[in-house]
Amino acid sequence: PHTMMRAAARGQLRRAQRWLTPAPSAAWHPERAAVQESTPLPTIGITVHLPEDVVTEVRATVGDSLMRALESNDFGDVWQGGACGGACNCSTCRVIVESPRPLPSRSEDEEDMLDAAASAAMQQSSDKNASAEEIEQEYLEERSRLACQLTIESGHEGLVVTLPEDVTNMLEVPLWMRGSR
Repeated sequence: PHTMMRAAARGQLRRAQRWLTPAPSAAWHPERAAVQESTPLPTIGITVHLPEDVVTEVRATVGDSLMRALESNDFGDVWQGGACGGACNCSTCRVIVESPRPLPSRSEDEEDMLDAAASAAMQQSSDKNASAEEIEQEYLEERSRLACQLTIESGHEGLVVTLPEDVTNMLEVPLWMRGSR
């Protein structure tokens, strides 16, 4: 009786092993069987100036947008960038950028969004000391960029990014206020 039970158990064990053993893949090849180490993606160092004069250094992956780099370094408590998910529709990711090497020119979409944000900021301004020209200069100067539109390149090592204290979320601005200045 014990011999029959052991044989039955062995048979069940073999069947279970067959069911649990994955079928060989058609793409499997013995030379690729070893786990290959993935090469880490190149990164660059970026200096970030936060509100209240706090300065920090972060690493950013080459090929990512500046917005993604800032989000991955957890600045959410001091920076509300990316309300539109990087679609160039809100201007919340506006930053001031200083680069050791010239940055790519702004796209027409980026120019239009910064212009609309400057117009809305002038209309909403509660700071009576800031003139319309000062607000316009802040939004439209060459160093003012949308982080979602700027791709990190290896030549950007040493990039300095300042997160402004106030940004205009164009998704919250009524359409009638988005007109030209």
